[in-house]
Amino acid sequence: MITNIENFRKKLLFRSTHRGTKEMDLLLGGFFKENQNSLSENELLEFEKILEFTDKSLSDWLIFEKPNNDLTNFLISKKIKDFKIKP
Repeated sequence: MITNIENFRKKLLFRSTHRGTKEMDLLLGGFFKENQNSLSENELLEFEKILEFTDKSLSDWLIFEKPNNDLTNFLISKKIKDFKIKP
């Protein structure tokens, strides 16, 4: 259970926009900025776990569409995959 959801969202926003690679900052940060208020507590906790993966693993999965069962097992993974960056 998340005790202070607003602080938790701020932490996830920072972590998703300061990944180390610009591509992951745009993809994960953009997704989180757009969806943070509509995500359930469980989805927020899953997103935190996804942020633990390396940029290489995430870019292989998101950009190069390489299968990764560890990532696709999260319920939130479909929402992240379906996210499109708006120009």
